[in-house]
Amino acid sequence: MPSSKSQWSLTERRRFLRSVWSGVGASVSLALLPGRELLAAPKVGANPFTLGIASGDPTDDGIVLWTRLAPVPSEPESLGQSVIPVRWRVAKDAGMHQVMASGIAAAHPALAHSVHVEVRGLRPAQDYFYQFSVRGEESAIGHFRTAPREHEMLRELRFAFVTCQDWPSGYYTAYRDMLRSDLDLVLHLGDYTYEYRIDGTSRRGSSVPAGFEAETIDLRTYRLRHTLYKLDADLQAAHAKFPFAVIWDDHEVANDYSGSAPEFAAPSPEFLARRAAAYQAYYEHMPIRFAAASKPRAELRIYRGLRYGRLAEFFMLDDRQYRSDNPCGDGEALRCDAANNGDYTMLGREQERWLARRFERSHARWNVIGQQLLMAELEHATTQPNWYWNDAWDGYPLARKRLLQEVVGSKLANPVVLTGDWHSTFVNDLKVDFKDPNAATVATEFVTPAITTGGDGTPYGPYYSPMIPFNPHIKYYEGDRRGYFNATVTEKYMRFDLRFVTSVESPGGTGYAERSWVVEGGRAGAQPA
Repeated sequence: MPSSKSQWSLTERRRFLRSVWSGVGASVSLALLPGRELLAAPKVGANPFTLGIASGDPTDDGIVLWTRLAPVPSEPESLGQSVIPVRWRVAKDAGMHQVMASGIAAAHPALAHSVHVEVRGLRPAQDYFYQFSVRGEESAIGHFRTAPREHEMLRELRFAFVTCQDWPSGYYTAYRDMLRSDLDLVLHLGDYTYEYRIDGTSRRGSSVPAGFEAETIDLRTYRLRHTLYKLDADLQAAHAKFPFAVIWDDHEVANDYSGSAPEFAAPSPEFLARRAAAYQAYYEHMPIRFAAASKPRAELRIYRGLRYGRLAEFFMLDDRQYRSDNPCGDGEALRCDAANNGDYTMLGREQERWLARRFERSHARWNVIGQQLLMAELEHATTQPNWYWNDAWDGYPLARKRLLQEVVGSKLANPVVLTGDWHSTFVNDLKVDFKDPNAATVATEFVTPAITTGGDGTPYGPYYSPMIPFNPHIKYYEGDRRGYFNATVTEKYMRFDLRFVTSVESPGGTGYAERSWVVEGGRAGAQPA
C-alpha cells in the first residue's frame, strides 16, 4: 500500500483503550447511584451553569438531559474531587409548575462534573421544559419535544443539520438565525470543536480568553476546548431550545485521522491515548446516552438510530472510529489498485452489519442517513483524471458501493444522505456506479455548509467549482458561504431550505434564504422547489 502506516491489531487497540476507559466506566457507575454522601457535598459558590444546558436523542417517551458544572470555566479542576448532587426536573410548562419528572443526578469529578440524565416515562410528541439546580443556583430553562409513537404517521417533522463550527473563524450567526424556527431536532454532523492551537486574534475580533489557547492533546486540553465553544451564547441558546443528535468527525480528535492512525503517521499508543481523551471529553460535553460510553467500554459508540414514528428513521453513523487506514494514502492521490480491489471498510464490519439490519427492518416512509464525509464521487479532473480526495468516501469506493448496494437490496424507502465536513454545499445524486451515465439514482445527498469554518473568505469555491462539470451527478455546488439547512418531512416529500449568513466575522451578521429543493416520495433525486 502507498501508505507507510503500520497496522495495529483490533485486539491491541481495544486492550489499550480498555485500560483508559475502565476507570471512567467505574466512576460513571458510581455517579449513577447517588447516595446520602451526595447530599453532604459542598456549596458550589459561583454560577455553576456557565456552559449552559442541552437535551438530545429524543425517543417517544424520553430524552437525555445534559449540563456540566463549571463555575470557573478555565479551570476544569476548580470543583475538586467532590461528587456534587444536581437536581433536575421536567415540566409541561415553561414556568416549571406542572412537573412531570424529577430527581437527583451526580456530577462526578471523573467526568468533569458533567451530568447526563436519561429521562423516561414521558408522553410522545409533546413539548416539555427542563431545568437543573445546585444548592439554590438554577440553570436556564430548556425545551425539547419527544418523538411520536412508534406506529404513528407524524404529519410533519422539522429539523436542521449543521457541521464545522470552528470558534476562531467567527460568530455562530447560523445558530442565531436558527432560533427563529420551530424545530423538532438538530443534527450535528461533526467538527463540533477543532483541535488546533488558537494563535493571535480570532475572526471574532478578540483574542482567545486566557487559559484556552493550547492545542488539544490530552484530557485537560480537550475539556478546555469544549468549554470555550460551550461558552458561546448563540450555541447555548440553540441547545436550550432544540434537542440535538450529535456525531463527531475528525477535528474533535485530530485532522483526517483514520481509526487508530493519525494523518500521515502510523498508529501508536500516544495517539490512541490522545483519541481516548478526546472521546471522553466529547461524552462529557454532549447530550448522549451513557450506553455510548459503557458498551463497549474500550470505545465510544456513537452510531445509533432515532425513530420518528412511521414517518422517518435516522441512522447516525461513525465514519472515523472503525475505518481502515486510507487504502491509497492520505490527502489527494490517484485511485490505486488497493482502492479498487482491497479488503477495507469505512464504517467497520460491525457497524456495516448493524446498518444492514436496520435497513432491512425499517418501516419508515423516509430513511435519513446522517454521516460525516462526502459520499458522492468528486473526481478532480481539473487536476488529472482518476484523482480523488482520499479522506472522503472517494478513498473507500468499495465500502461506498457496499452501502449503496444495501440501500438497493433492502428496498429502503426514500433514502436521503445528510453530510458535513466539506465547508461547502452540495446537492448530489448517489449511484452505485458513478462512471455509468445511465446508472439509476438510488439516493439523494445534501452536504451542509460550515457554520463558521473558513470565515467570510472563499476557501473552496475557486478550487472545486471547475471540477463540478466533470461530475454530472453533482446538481448544485457552492463553496464560499457559511450557513446550514432546514428540512421539512411529510409523507409525500422532504423539503430542504438552504440558509446562508451574511457574515460570521461581524457580530451583526444575519441569515437569509438562498434556495430550496424537494425530494418527492418514491423518486430519488432533488428537484428545485
